[in-house]
Amino acid sequence: MNEFLMHKEIVCKGIGICLILIAAIGCGNCYNNRLKLRLEQLRQLQQFMLLLEGEIQYQCSMLPEAFITCGKQVDGVCGQWWIEMGERLNAMEGEDFQTIWVQQLKCLYGKTQLSEASMNDLKRLGNQLSFPDRDTQLGAMRLYSQKLQRQEEQLTGELPVKTKLGVTFGVLSGLFLIILLI
Repeated sequence: MNEFLMHKEIVCKGIGICLILIAAIGCGNCYNNRLKLRLEQLRQLQQFMLLLEGEIQYQCSMLPEAFITCGKQVDGVCGQWWIEMGERLNAMEGEDFQTIWVQQLKCLYGKTQLSEASMNDLKRLGNQLSFPDRDTQLGAMRLYSQKLQRQEEQLTGELPVKTKLGVTFGVLSGLFLIILLI
């Protein structure tokens, strides 16, 4: 009877160890997926900025129409956000551009993997896009595109190292937890 209980205890511990390791590796992979999604969303924003700049400069579109037109050409959360922004501006809810921009940014914040710095840059872009002067808007878009380019280059350079660290820390934390519990 004692051998059966001891055997059962070893099997339960073995299953527990496997589950802890799987969960820890899953956390590392989740971190890696968030990094890759952040890079993808930075690229979506860059694509949108190029489209928006062309739409305003060559088509002479107003911001609400340009947001909707360009947002339909960009996939993912970012494209949908721009479409919603354009629709809110078209609705003429009695609020100024800046108020709508900040409200929409709050909605985007929970849906995206963009960093705090990227969100702050996007907020500053809204301050500059609120000017009716087309040249000011275009300059702000070019400046923001350059910032996005630098952020993308930085994240692209860091991505291989950070993904390895994510998996490594996941495994090491799982092993630490196993040692702690045994």
